[in-house]
Amino acid sequence: MTALTTRPAGVRIIVAYKMAKAILQVAAALLLFYGATHGLAAALAEFAENLREHAVHAWSNVVAAALLRFTKGRHSLWLAAYALLGDALLSALEAWALWRGFAWGSWLIVGATACLLPFEIHALARHIRVGRVVLFLVNLAIVAYLLRRVAGEHLHRHGAHSDPNRRP
Repeated sequence: MTALTTRPAGVRIIVAYKMAKAILQVAAALLLFYGATHGLAAALAEFAENLREHAVHAWSNVVAAALLRFTKGRHSLWLAAYALLGDALLSALEAWALWRGFAWGSWLIVGATACLLPFEIHALARHIRVGRVVLFLVNLAIVAYLLRRVAGEHLHRHGAHSDPNRRP
């Protein structure tokens, strides 16, 4: 039996989520690195201009504007790829630390995830989208679960289950 299967189901789910996120981010970063060296920025800018000129739906203007902002900077694809790699590294570290059972692993995830919650609330306040709501709720659930778990472990180690023969 591996160490992962002896972990609570919530921990296994978080580890799987963090690892899947890290793998997808590395794949996306590699695609962006490849695209940055093979003219992807210009192709995306051209696609955005065509979309803005020929599409009639409101969503197409939103997509076109986002693509144009994303491809506007000279090194925007490179920066996005490096940002994805950095976040992938953090997610992989979080998964590894939680899987290994390090106490600081839970705190790392709580800190890193909780720091993003105000930004997610701000984004939701500006425009509610299903994806943003789901992301916010998943991150909030992870923080709440890990805080509850860490608090329970702390109580277990420091007195909640102390020696019954010990006198106060």
